[in-house]
Parts: sequence; C-alpha cells; structure tokens
Amino acid sequence: MKIKTNLLFVGVGLWALLLTSCFEDSSSANEPTDTFDAAVVCPAEGMNAYGEPNRGTFTDVRDGQVYKYTTIGNQVWMAENLKFDAPYSVCYDEIEGFCDTFGRFYSLHEDGEWLDLFDQELLVTVCPAGWHIPSVDEWNVLVYNVGGSEKAFSRLYSSFDFGERYEKGSDDCGFSALPSGSLLQNGEIASEYVITFFWTSTARDFQSSYCSAFGSKGVTFEMNEFKMPIRCVRD
Repeated sequence: MKIKTNLLFVGVGLWALLLTSCFEDSSSANEPTDTFDAAVVCPAEGMNAYGEPNRGTFTDVRDGQVYKYTTIGNQVWMAENLKFDAPYSVCYDEIEGFCDTFGRFYSLHEDGEWLDLFDQELLVTVCPAGWHIPSVDEWNVLVYNVGGSEKAFSRLYSSFDFGERYEKGSDDCGFSALPSGSLLQNGEIASEYVITFFWTSTARDFQSSYCSAFGSKGVTFEMNEFKMPIRCVRD
C-alpha cells in the first residue's frame, strides 16, 4: 500500500513539473521579441521613397534656415526642432544659446492660448513647404518602427551629454530628440535638459491637443503644454 502511495506522489509530482514547464514555455513564447535593426529600419545610407538620400539637409525657403532630416521606415522626419519665427512662438534667450540648440517654443491654438481650438491656418503653415505637423497616428508609426514606447525613448533621444539630469539616448536613427522641456505661461521653462514635448496635429477635446511626450514612461501622448517645440514630418 505504501509503495502504491509513493508511486502516486511521484506521478503527481512529475505531472506538476511537466505542467509548470509547459506554462513557462508558453509564457516565454508569448513575450514580444525585439527585432529592431537600425540598418534595416533607418539606414544612414541609401535613398528614401522621395528619391533623396536617407539622411541629409534641406532649406526652409522662408528664412533660409537649414535643417537636418532622417528617414525612419517610410517616414521622413526633421532631425532638428523648428526655428521659424511663427506667430505666438518664443525664442527662449534666458539661457545663452538655448534657442540655437533647441529651437523655438510654439503655440498652435487660437490667439496663442494654452487651452483653445487649433489655429487652423497656423497649423498648416508653420512647417516648411512640403512638411507638416505630425498627427498622433504618425507619431505612433514612428514609435512602432523603433520598437515601441519604452525602446523609442532611448532610440530617438539624442546621445549628446546635456548634464547629470539628462539620460542620454542611443539615437540609433539620427532623430536626435532634444530635452528642451516646455515653456510655461509665466515665461519660464520646465523640465529643461530632462524631457521634451512635441506638438501633434490631433485635438484631444474642444480645448486641448495631444502632445508627444518623451519621459520616464517612454513616449506617451498627453495634454499639450502651454508652448512646445515642433518636429515636422514630410508630406
């Protein structure tokens, strides 16, 4: 009787071990695999769908400003923040050279307000000809192409050293997101050299818009700040 009982316990134990192993295999099989390869997703060499080099520069004919651009997937993005002197925009000069590095801060709402409807004319004219303010969907395509929200934070962030508060990125695709922070209503900046926000062209409700926020949670979509930088994407 004791022998049969011991054999039963052994059988149950082996079955439980086998079942646990199956669950572990199943769990690991369902985990997403990071297959990002910069040489495939955003190669520095070669030509893009517009018949241009994957990375290069272009000139904004309105003011002669020259911008870098980069190709990521099928999208072509500015690789610098916009510096065009548009209505309601501000060049922050309390820190020497800040505007030269980080570009201007913009409002895209009517009368430059924090909470309001989009200024539709400004929305379609603030970027250089042939470029536009990206929608949330277009930002999501970018994030997906570089491996999802958490991976995108590092892979799109500049590898330049902005000080001890800044967590450097690997900047695999030459996007070079910059930790400009945002401009507050009192004229001061917040989160400079730490995180950044970019305008989207997608309304959140009748008073606010979505911004693309680069922070500790990865790349997320939040309510717009008062004034923020702009990155344009090719039409």
